[in-house]
Amino acid sequence: MSGSRPASHAGSWYTDERDTLDRELSGYLSNVPSNIDGVGEIPPTGARIIIAPHAGYSYSGPAAAWAYKSLNLSNVYVYYTLISIPKTLV
Repeated sequence: MSGSRPASHAGSWYTDERDTLDRELSGYLSNVPSNIDGVGEIPPTGARIIIAPHAGYSYSGPAAAWAYKSLNLSNVYVYYTLISIPKTLV
């Protein structure tokens, strides 16, 4: 698969301003600490699977940032994103 498609939810579920979106997402990611007492370093060694929310960034952005920062991609060659679509929307 190559190329890209227009962002269908830009301006509704998240801003349609590229710089604003970049600052927002970078802010969520930078708020995740690099070390957690009792857990250790983030991402944990060997963490290769996450479950992350995917609602609008204003709703789930901070939680999603924790999930994605916890994913250790140092030894991963291929990754997949699975998205569940409610049956009522199909």
